[in-house]
Amino acid sequence: MRRFLLLLTLLSGCVQVPEHELAVELDRCGMESVTAEAVDSGNFQAGDWPTEAWWEQFNDPVLTHLIEEGLKSNPSLMMARSRLNAAAQVALQRRAALFPEISFDPADSWQHYSKNGFFRTYAPTIPALVNDIVINMTFVYEFDIWGKYRDLFKAALGEERARLAEVRQAELVLAASIAYTYQELQYLLFRREILRKQEAIRDEAYAIRDKREKNALDTAIITLGSKSETLDVSATLREIEPIIRQHVNVLKTLAGMDQDAAIEIQLNPLHVLSVSLPENLSLDLISRRPDLIALKERVEAAAKKIDAAKTEFYPNLNLISLVGLESVFWNKIFKQDTYSGTLHPAIHLPIFTAGRLRAELMEKIADFNEAVYAYNNLILNATQEIADTLTSIIYLQQEIEIRQESLNVVRQQEKLTRKRLEHALDDKITWLQAQYSVLDMELYLASLEYGKQLEGIVLIRELGGGFHGCP
Repeated sequence: MRRFLLLLTLLSGCVQVPEHELAVELDRCGMESVTAEAVDSGNFQAGDWPTEAWWEQFNDPVLTHLIEEGLKSNPSLMMARSRLNAAAQVALQRRAALFPEISFDPADSWQHYSKNGFFRTYAPTIPALVNDIVINMTFVYEFDIWGKYRDLFKAALGEERARLAEVRQAELVLAASIAYTYQELQYLLFRREILRKQEAIRDEAYAIRDKREKNALDTAIITLGSKSETLDVSATLREIEPIIRQHVNVLKTLAGMDQDAAIEIQLNPLHVLSVSLPENLSLDLISRRPDLIALKERVEAAAKKIDAAKTEFYPNLNLISLVGLESVFWNKIFKQDTYSGTLHPAIHLPIFTAGRLRAELMEKIADFNEAVYAYNNLILNATQEIADTLTSIIYLQQEIEIRQESLNVVRQQEKLTRKRLEHALDDKITWLQAQYSVLDMELYLASLEYGKQLEGIVLIRELGGGFHGCP
């Protein structure tokens, strides 16, 4: 064995691994100025990262129930968890290569030799029917001198951790999708309430116009115009109903429910979502987003595969040992003189492979570089997404403040019109039109407020949704 180890050492000194260059990973996000600008705008406060159960901020038990059901039953999430289980089993397979294999191989064969065949012609004493009984224990082990199988095992563990991060990403995307769709539905329910009020106003205005026409105070053209406005609001109200039903159907699917499942969703007051901006956003974003963690783990796994590919250039040492019993008689199989065994150490050094080993190494290097570029690209996209969302929230808030002032103005106009009506200075139709304008502005303001709410949900998803890293 010492001679084998000496030969192995001498041969390893003759190995030359091809030179190569590796891509470099980004180690930070570079969002200090973006974060500072968002905090200075007054719309955000420096604080902690989102909590894991961030949707509880809405204080809506129906939304919480839908998300919890989705995290338990959504088929897409179950698929991601199945892929994680498969990756764990692959890691166990790679781990097995670090240990020797021992097998038990008993066999009993019967053979009839021809009387005129080779054996019985030259050795007539050989019986015609021979029973050969073999009981073997085989030991096979490849010494992992250069760490090939350790590297492959670590690469498989990295893939398992990547799959775990993908499960967390799937959970985050699912929760955000349910919350986003639910808030869209809340806005649709609010819009339906506003449209019903506007429809009632249009109906009342049309009834007044109809009476005025009958009393020759209005022309038919004015009455028809009022009826057209009433029909227009009624049609818009009918258009929104299927959209509401479709959102409910989507929520059932996301929650893993069938379409016959009964869920009751009512219009709730808008609960403003609060999202803080972490002070160390640039440094910690990489460890807070599960999709980034998944690609980071794949980069590290690809690096281990490169190390494993390099070991193919070095000599390896295998050991095969066989211990067993062999006899042609069952009554003698366990006798001491039926013992048989062999020990077969072997060294393998590739001399000429027509460039195969180099090509395999270059393939692993290309896979590593691809993983690094995908990781760097995701970092850049993630920072852009956050910057875009912060910009949207900032300018939405500015528009909300302006529209709130506009709403206060039209409400004052409605109050003044009502007073003028009480003193017979304006007719009721003018007051109804003022009410309609107030509802119009309330609906427009609500669209901005719900839009800001939706952007807040997107921001939470972009910040990792409370993810703290894989174990």
